[in-house]
Amino acid sequence: MHQYLFFIGDFPIRAYGAMLALAIICGASVAYFLLKKDGRGWHEHIIDFSITVAVAGLIGARLWDVFFFDWHYYGNHLLEIPFVWQGGMAIQGGVVLGTIAGYWYLRKNNIDFWAFADLFAPALILAQSVGRMANLLNIILWALLYAAGILVFSILKARWRIAPTAINHYGQPKSGKVKSTFLSL
Repeated sequence: MHQYLFFIGDFPIRAYGAMLALAIICGASVAYFLLKKDGRGWHEHIIDFSITVAVAGLIGARLWDVFFFDWHYYGNHLLEIPFVWQGGMAIQGGVVLGTIAGYWYLRKNNIDFWAFADLFAPALILAQSVGRMANLLNIILWALLYAAGILVFSILKARWRIAPTAINHYGQPKSGKVKSTFLSL
């Protein structure tokens, strides 16, 4: 896997950025379809809404990473905070600032937040899943997938090690209760 898809001159087109852009486009497209089908006319707002939420989400993701994960570095290098190409965005900040911006946009345009959110949710889930693929292409989640695999293997191994001591020779739990949560796996 490569971080760069291709170059336009000396400017790299990164896999992470391309997937984030694709996530925003996919989410906005599905949201447009769902909102148009609903018939309240909210589909006319989806482009402006999506741009507002996407920009706020990207800013929030960067700021969250800077202030909560890397402040020890960026506290001494304030001019490097906007340099997203050096890495560092956190989904938590994107969700927080994106939600605030979305709420503000809907309030400004007199659109019911909860009704809109109900219609927008499937598009958001699609956008999140496509955006998550960016992490795989950027080699961010491989360590987490490896760790999750080790954890599952450890639990299964522990289940087989613990289970015989918690069950008598008739296959019933000793003392009438299961002593290990691993037995329920």
